[in-house]
Amino acid sequence: METKQRVVVTGRGVISPIGSSISDYWESLRMGVSGVRKIIEFDPTGSACQIAGIVTDFDSDAHFNLREKKSYERFTQFGLAAAFQAAEEAELQELEDDSGEIGVIMGTGVGGITSYAKAYDALFAGPEERPIDAYTIPRIMNSAVSSAIAISLGLRGPNFTLNTACSSGGNAVGQAMQWIREGRTRAVICGGTEAPVTYGLLRAWDALGVLSRKHNGTPETACRPFDKNRSGFVLAEGAAVLVLESLESAQKRNVPVLGEIAGFGSNCDATSLTNPDENGVAAAIRLALDDAELNPEDIGYINAHGTGTLLNDPLECRAIHQIFGGRAATLPVSSNKSVFGHSMGASSALEALATLLAVQNDCAPPTLNCDYQDPECAIDAVPHNSREVTIDAALSNSFAFGGSNAVLAFRKWKP
Repeated sequence: METKQRVVVTGRGVISPIGSSISDYWESLRMGVSGVRKIIEFDPTGSACQIAGIVTDFDSDAHFNLREKKSYERFTQFGLAAAFQAAEEAELQELEDDSGEIGVIMGTGVGGITSYAKAYDALFAGPEERPIDAYTIPRIMNSAVSSAIAISLGLRGPNFTLNTACSSGGNAVGQAMQWIREGRTRAVICGGTEAPVTYGLLRAWDALGVLSRKHNGTPETACRPFDKNRSGFVLAEGAAVLVLESLESAQKRNVPVLGEIAGFGSNCDATSLTNPDENGVAAAIRLALDDAELNPEDIGYINAHGTGTLLNDPLECRAIHQIFGGRAATLPVSSNKSVFGHSMGASSALEALATLLAVQNDCAPPTLNCDYQDPECAIDAVPHNSREVTIDAALSNSFAFGGSNAVLAFRKWKP
């Protein structure tokens, strides 16, 4: 059998409600410091859910000049800032002469939703039309983020932004791995970014009945994956970016290897636009294991999709039981969404980063607010507190509306 090109991680970047550096992000995750709070950026009164995971420590002036701030929507700014962090850690400037061999692939679910809303308001919200901002088109383009990264860093390899709803970032990371395996690229900047916390989108998700409505007074307790009193998720924003590179390239450059991305499972349930399918989810997990040439017993931790909705959590647990059998009840499985909310297309990238960090540190981050675990969620949810545990390999699960699933397998770096 042909040996697969090994793909490793050499750079990481993050902008999130719990920190906008790798150290802050991991410490908040490990300690279970919530990033969910009351929305003050706009009046959320019309929504039954009035809380969100908001990035509070992001200073656009520190990253962008006036023209760039006008051109780049918030989701693009997040993705670009995270990419700067990752590129610096990976020392990508060393590859300037090989810029055609470095690709960019990013995921986002709704892109420049704020600029859509502003354009609509200019045309319809007042007694007469107002001029539309001249930067509206470049701000709303989903592809603005991958293009901005390439332009800013001078990267001339393949460049894409993809949208598979809430699995967008995970699929972007998986596709990046495949590009490198296939020899199309030497390295890829990849991940996901989202800034969906707007009044219109909050109302839309609320209308669907999947947001947590019972905890506006105590936002940090709102998202309760695997808990029998869970009532929905909390909308969030943020970005996470990884630099993936062929092992050969990383060793040639003598840069630190932070972990290995060993497998990728991507499929479609093909059953419903909104309801996940247990068998499709289980199949995606199996695909990732097979691609990584791992057995279920090799996995020491699973980072769950874990939205905290009534439907999703038990279904995901049943899918895990399909693959892991009796071991599923004792395998650490936790949900980062309990800590910082659900950032749609960025969530799978933020969770992939968390999974990588869990493997690096032999530590399973906690599931917050899992006070009374639902018997239908028969897993070890790592409630309340993080746990030191040997993790040689781990999975990151991401499932999306439309049935688009993405599961990533990470392995501890062992030369």
